[in-house]
Amino acid sequence: MSSDDEPRSQAPLGASPVVVVAPHPDDESLGCAGVIMGAVARGVDVRVVFLTYGDGFPAAAALHAGKDEDALAPEDFVALGQERARQAGVATRALGLDETHLTFLGYPDSGLAAMLDASDGGPWTQPFTGKSHTYGFASPEHHTHVHGSPAPYTRDAVVNDLAEIIAASRAEEIYVTHPADGHADHRAACELVVRAAGAASFDGTLYTYLVHSADHRWPLPRGVTPDAPFDPLPDPSGIPWPPDERRPLSPPEAARKLEAIEAYSLETQLSGEYVRSFVKSEEVFWRGATRSPSR
Repeated sequence: MSSDDEPRSQAPLGASPVVVVAPHPDDESLGCAGVIMGAVARGVDVRVVFLTYGDGFPAAAALHAGKDEDALAPEDFVALGQERARQAGVATRALGLDETHLTFLGYPDSGLAAMLDASDGGPWTQPFTGKSHTYGFASPEHHTHVHGSPAPYTRDAVVNDLAEIIAASRAEEIYVTHPADGHADHRAACELVVRAAGAASFDGTLYTYLVHSADHRWPLPRGVTPDAPFDPLPDPSGIPWPPDERRPLSPPEAARKLEAIEAYSLETQLSGEYVRSFVKSEEVFWRGATRSPSR
């Protein structure tokens, strides 16, 4: 390993609560399975917050419904969201969590960036489900559970929901997708969390994790390689390498991470090699700012 690939000094992992924010069900397992397992092993409270149900993914909706994409109806996308939420419960159980540690916000998949940038304040309507407000299934989503009614699909609503969760958790570590991630929802998720952290007067550490590089070649090497670290980013634009922290995964932890990833059977059928390629001998993180620049 060259000196450029050496990990930087790693801060000691704390004993205070942890919040992991996933734009879609599966992002928490791809980027933060080791964080979750480590927190559970240390007896630290960990909350996984899903911003969306992943209900805006036509290929997955078609696979789940057994239809061609052009035959999909809004109820097929809602059914997809319900299935992905169910799979999230299976995946996080493999990492040591029960469903009391999961929070679903029910905001629009493929719409977080549009909602963030809406000049009129919204609400924004998700074209796949036809919904313009948060929703739940057998259990209500966060806003209805706490406030008695759903929230509109607006920037202010999601920031306020996140700020409530961050403040109530008393977390000292928040994990969210990287601001230069290649997926627009993932970039927006980081900005929404930064705004919410400011509103909640969060003074802990924000860590970011990468799921999609700009050129979509990350992660490398391809395949399940629990004995190997991540290769350097092929397209490092905006993302420094080495990352700020490289946290090791033991072989048993890597095996549990793979189990969690494979719980998302729709994703593994559609992009199995890609998602399984996050099983490495480590997880990597970049420290982020918890104050948002003016937009």
